[in-house]
Amino acid sequence: MDISKAKQEAEDLVVRLREVIGTLRQTAPVPERETKREQLKAVSDSIRQLERKRVPVPDDLQRLRGKLDTDLDKAEKHQVVLYFLREQLSQVLAEIGTSGHK
Repeated sequence: MDISKAKQEAEDLVVRLREVIGTLRQTAPVPERETKREQLKAVSDSIRQLERKRVPVPDDLQRLRGKLDTDLDKAEKHQVVLYFLREQLSQVLAEIGTSGHK
């Protein structure tokens, strides 16, 4: 493989990888996820209390619980991908580190 072509491909991969990581990290930073988790717990508790008292649960409260649940689920899935990338990149770095030593 031509060295300049290999270097360009490596640069392109790094740029693309940074774009993917940036997109995944924007979904929900850890503090925001913790806040949403607390909000979801509070909203769910409120809904349970209303249901126990046989009081109709406002649609807005149900929608809020659904939105928080969806947001958290999406953020958790993105976090799983970030963990996967971290693991894979560690392995790639190990391979690079030993590439000259056979």
